[in-house]
Amino acid sequence: MSLEQGPRAPSPVSRDTSAVASVDAPPELDSSDVAERVGRVREVQIRNYKSIGQATVTLGGLTILVGANGAGKSNFLDALAFVSDCLTDSVELAFKSRGGLASVRRRSGGHPTHIGIRLIADLDAHTVADYSFEIAAERGEQFSVARERCHVEEFMGEAHLFEVQRGQFKTPIEGIRPSVAPDRLALFAASATPEFRPVYDFLAGMRFYSIVPSELRKLQPPDAGDVLRPDGSNAAAVLKCIKAESPDRYRRINSLLATAVSGIQSADHKSVGQWETVEFRQDVGQKHPWTFDALNVSDGTLRLLGLLVAIYQPGRATVLGIEEPEATVHPAVAEQILEVLVDAARFRQVVVTTHSPDLLDFRDLEDDQLRVVTNPQNTTVIAGLADTSRRAIREHLFTTGELLRVGELQGDSESAVALANQLRLFGPVASPRRHSA
Repeated sequence: MSLEQGPRAPSPVSRDTSAVASVDAPPELDSSDVAERVGRVREVQIRNYKSIGQATVTLGGLTILVGANGAGKSNFLDALAFVSDCLTDSVELAFKSRGGLASVRRRSGGHPTHIGIRLIADLDAHTVADYSFEIAAERGEQFSVARERCHVEEFMGEAHLFEVQRGQFKTPIEGIRPSVAPDRLALFAASATPEFRPVYDFLAGMRFYSIVPSELRKLQPPDAGDVLRPDGSNAAAVLKCIKAESPDRYRRINSLLATAVSGIQSADHKSVGQWETVEFRQDVGQKHPWTFDALNVSDGTLRLLGLLVAIYQPGRATVLGIEEPEATVHPAVAEQILEVLVDAARFRQVVVTTHSPDLLDFRDLEDDQLRVVTNPQNTTVIAGLADTSRRAIREHLFTTGELLRVGELQGDSESAVALANQLRLFGPVASPRRHSA
């Protein structure tokens, strides 16, 4: 399979993996305590969001959602993105950007009217945040936040709580007005306090990407380049920012790109009048490399660049969600992509969707990192591996990719449904985990 669309475009079939041996953690995190200091979502509970009726899903440093098209993998990631959008923009804009309330609320014979999401996150090794909200649909496209709760607790330390029902604080916060607009989340206002600011920063810092190569090809308007857009449409500006602020990360991007794409030397920001684009340099065996604008580079190369820019972008993305990173890239590059994601999970949580057997055959992938997504009777079920599939993999009877190819990668749907039926958006609050000294 060739990625290239023009006679001069490079072919990503190189298999030298030396450049991927160790992806550096951000400079602000010392490698000895990366695992302890990076926050992670421990558990997600979702009710009545698109195809998800009820789901309780645990997440690790790297979680891979595996399933057929239409199973609901993207809906799970979008539920997390919905939380971030509600906090950074507003609930109304979060709905509008998804086609309105009717497009987000789960459809069923019973016409459920409440969307609910609960996130339990370990902000660091000693502090847990338990945040949930429920949104009630009103007539037409109207809605209100029926209930919202946030609990933060440090191990052997203080606990802080606020709870809001229909815009009124049932558990007040000192210095915060006793009411909020019924279509707003109170956590935004609560972020003015030092107790709840870390929760807001963590949830607002979640980033989700479905890189669109055609958007990287276009001339891009000027941009600050501090955050990569979900489709990668400001990649040139972000690449420029990485090069200026973090030269080591910029060199790493080019090293990984050159490893995966034969002949590529580098990718760099280029100004075209008042617009911006990405310029690639390719070794063609002559004294000077050839240069190509993004317009003349393959989908696979652009998607890979977008993925690398997403991982190494400035700031501290707390959770990185990636939609089908293997799409339009050569199967030989799939292992290198997952190597980068596995190493990236050392310094930020990574959630990936895929239906690629090549991606799943990565040697260092563990079976407990997989979640099988199915959609029986138009209801998404997200489950860990069934014992039969787990045994087949651990006893080396089949690889994970082989099981997926023959349709035998099974999830433990019975346990997943039982767990989902116990979902309680406002149940007992989560406790900090004990960490040995």
